[in-house]
Amino acid sequence: MASISPEPAVADATSTAGSIPAATVGAPAPEVRAGNGLVIAYVAAFFALYIALLTPVMSTLAVKVNALSGPDTRAADLALVTGVGAFFAFVANPLAGALSDRTTSRLGMRRPWLLWGVLAGAVGLAIIAFAPSIAVVVVGWAITQTAFNGTQAALQAVLPDQVGESQRAKVSGWLGIAQNVAPLVGVAIASVLAGAGTAPSLMILLPTALAIVGVVALVAVLKDRRLTKEEAGSFHLGRFVKGFWISPRKHPDFGWAFAGRFMMLFGFALYNNYQLYFMLDRFGFDEPTALSWQLRLMVVQAVVLLVAASLGGYLSDRTGRRKIFVIVSTVLAGAGLVVFAFAGAPSVLYLGAGLFGAGLGAYFAVDLALVTDVLPNRETEAAKNMGVFNIANALPQSLAPAFAPMLLAVGAAAGDNGNNYVALFGIGAVIVILGAVSTMFIKGTK
Repeated sequence: MASISPEPAVADATSTAGSIPAATVGAPAPEVRAGNGLVIAYVAAFFALYIALLTPVMSTLAVKVNALSGPDTRAADLALVTGVGAFFAFVANPLAGALSDRTTSRLGMRRPWLLWGVLAGAVGLAIIAFAPSIAVVVVGWAITQTAFNGTQAALQAVLPDQVGESQRAKVSGWLGIAQNVAPLVGVAIASVLAGAGTAPSLMILLPTALAIVGVVALVAVLKDRRLTKEEAGSFHLGRFVKGFWISPRKHPDFGWAFAGRFMMLFGFALYNNYQLYFMLDRFGFDEPTALSWQLRLMVVQAVVLLVAASLGGYLSDRTGRRKIFVIVSTVLAGAGLVVFAFAGAPSVLYLGAGLFGAGLGAYFAVDLALVTDVLPNRETEAAKNMGVFNIANALPQSLAPAFAPMLLAVGAAAGDNGNNYVALFGIGAVIVILGAVSTMFIKGTK
């Protein structure tokens, strides 16, 4: 795939904070503003990749598991599929990021990981589309998560690589919009196809095709950083592995940002993975009706998210402040989860979707810019350290499905087909709001 240089060429330098030595990475990225063409292609690639990656998390994995399981086993089977996949994401993202920082391919440092990652991920999704059993779905989702997280690590490194600091929150806001509107498109595709009675495999394959087109288009226009073997320097396995540890004592701001993202995404995962089953169980919908309601809620969420992300990114860049937007957004998202927990009628879900959309929009508009501001060694180890940060994305997806069946089983919940969604979403709200508390301790940015 990519050429990873193992050859010694320059003298080793002493690393700081357990990171990869400075001599093993390329020259710092120039401080330039990204052109409109690159920004458009970048946001489009982000959007397309997340259509393929998040649509299964939101709905199509649940639909596939529902077809291969029964009401008594589907929650546990879905937890198995998503948990195993998230473990592979947890490993792949920082590893691919670190290797991307050392890639000496003629295509550049990021483009090989973008290209081969999206193609391999497409293979994994194709396996899921035609899987005859839960075991095959597990294998397909593991491949998908591994490959797409390699793509994601390189994709997120484009932000510090190519986007100037003065436009980071704005671009981060558009990336946040893209990431959160993407599953709306995927769920819309699934809902339309389900209503038309077409082959269920198309719910997965069509978003996959969009991901390939979007990422390949970015690869075509990206003027990627080129790393020579001399700049890459010698490869030492011990230092390479040690580089994944970013000490929270030496880099407390990064540690607090990591904790905040972890808690936000944990609550988000509890909601995302079980949203479809929640509507099936609480309101007695059939599958097409549940998908239709999911689409309506995502439209409301997306509209509010678009406004909140645009406004949040603009105000953050104008004021130079990050933390207050992250804190307010996490509280709004937590309030949305509380509404979902106690909703007695489907119409109440619109309020929850609006609050959740406002929270997510403002959060993702600013949080990535905040992390970039406090990222250790961002000039030389951007992809690796962003990959380490992305553990805060992947780990909740692994832990949340493991905890969810236990929360659903707490107490009697006859009204929810025996599942306690009040406990599931209520605990999720508490965890999300704790993420706001952790953000308050960040000192390196306003």
